[in-house]
Amino acid sequence: MEYSKDIICRLLDIYERRNGYAKRPEELRSIQFEVSKEYPIYKDRYDNEKYRDINTAIEKNVTAGLIIAEKDQTGRYSKIKLNIARVDDCYTLLKRTSIPDKCEKVLSILEKADCAGDFLIGRVVSDFCEQIKAYKKLPYDLGYDARRVGEVLQVLATVTKLTSETYIRNFSTALFKDSKRFQREYRSTIESILFDYTDDVVEKDDILGYYNLYENPTYVLIKGNARICFEKSAIELSEMPGGIALSNGSLAGIHKISVKTDKVITVENLTTYHDCDEPDAVYIYLGGYHNTSKQKLLELIYEKNGDKKYYHEGDLDVYGFLILENLISKTQIPFKPLLMDVETIERFYRAGLYKTLTARDRKMIDSKKDGQLSAYKDVLEYMLEYNCKVEQESIKAVGLVENNKM
Repeated sequence: MEYSKDIICRLLDIYERRNGYAKRPEELRSIQFEVSKEYPIYKDRYDNEKYRDINTAIEKNVTAGLIIAEKDQTGRYSKIKLNIARVDDCYTLLKRTSIPDKCEKVLSILEKADCAGDFLIGRVVSDFCEQIKAYKKLPYDLGYDARRVGEVLQVLATVTKLTSETYIRNFSTALFKDSKRFQREYRSTIESILFDYTDDVVEKDDILGYYNLYENPTYVLIKGNARICFEKSAIELSEMPGGIALSNGSLAGIHKISVKTDKVITVENLTTYHDCDEPDAVYIYLGGYHNTSKQKLLELIYEKNGDKKYYHEGDLDVYGFLILENLISKTQIPFKPLLMDVETIERFYRAGLYKTLTARDRKMIDSKKDGQLSAYKDVLEYMLEYNCKVEQESIKAVGLVENNKM
């Protein structure tokens, strides 16, 4: 070990832990350590060679004016103190970048970021700038790594601009010429940032899909009495009792959908979709938040079938209502909630088919029930009063319990 540099390195570590770079010298406690605690071998009476090496290193740094240390009567050093006035020289000696210099490099990257037209990136950059100006490490394991900050902002900007279904490996190849690099180096960080900064409440596991980035192709399930017309062919859904699964990629080829029933019902959960069998309705399985392709499909249906009644059946939890509101906002279709009222949640509660609320659920309900979700306040207050929510359950399960068929 090169003790002279290791001593300086340890002292600088203490200096940085105490945020010495952000304080005036007179505000800073002594940056020091006890030699025998940092180097237990220093007091090993059988290893005189290490004892001499450490003493020599201390004396070298004292002579250079980098540290302050005094021997006792036996020639042994007790404590070593950093000479604050020579901190810059210590960094130069170790070829180590100081925290302020690291922050300056990160800030330079942030200030060059193109936030025009991208509200999410703008908020991320603004928050990061505020933190880095206070010499704070950036979250998401970014720390003071200017290179990684720049790369993550580039990936974020690219993800948020996706307008059609894109597969992760293709995305990674296009961006890095490496089909696995996004998954390996960026996915976790990007998911966390998007989850924290996306205004719509989306589960973290689904956040990439919300921005049109997928592992594999996704599908829209649709069933009921309707006719789907493509350029050279048509599908009569009434002849397919279980409906059909259309890949997102195929949706752009649909020219027209004629609905021959009075209702169009979008469904959040797959089990509910399969259980739905009302003859006077067309059912569409969305699977949580809709993406761009599904939005265009719904808009196409509404354009030619505006006289129909539109409903959405989702989870009886705060997120189910947020998905409904997002659906209405993004498509401009007047969806009404179906089986998402007090009477329905009360049936689930009495049947024992519910989950208790988490702290996050309660916080979200409290923040939304008088504002964005005020139209559903009675249901949300029932959830709070009875500490219940219903996820991924079909109303048919309630019927089985009520009829004692289980």
